[in-house]
Amino acid sequence: MTGAATAVLAVLLIVVGALAGAATGSFAGVVRSRGWRGALRGRSHCRDCHRTLRWYELVPIASYAIQGGRCRACRGVIGREALIMEVVGAAAGAVVVLAVVGLVLLVSG
Repeated sequence: MTGAATAVLAVLLIVVGALAGAATGSFAGVVRSRGWRGALRGRSHCRDCHRTLRWYELVPIASYAIQGGRCRACRGVIGREALIMEVVGAAAGAVVVLAVVGLVLLVSG
């Protein structure tokens, strides 16, 4: 594999790691707010108007940014804690993949 192909693959893996980390951080935020059993029951909803959120309103980080940190229906504020959990998860996922990719490249010479 050429150096350019290796770099592209490494970046792609880091992005995938960040996305997986953001999803994990999002779930961790749900567990934090609802508790373990509550996180496994029911769909996510707005705390103010109780409207069930659609799949595209649940995309980690992007949904918060696009909606301006507010519910689309009632404009109620979505706590920044959710965003923070997702960003920290994304960073952790990227760092883990970066470490693994670096280790593999180091071992492979």
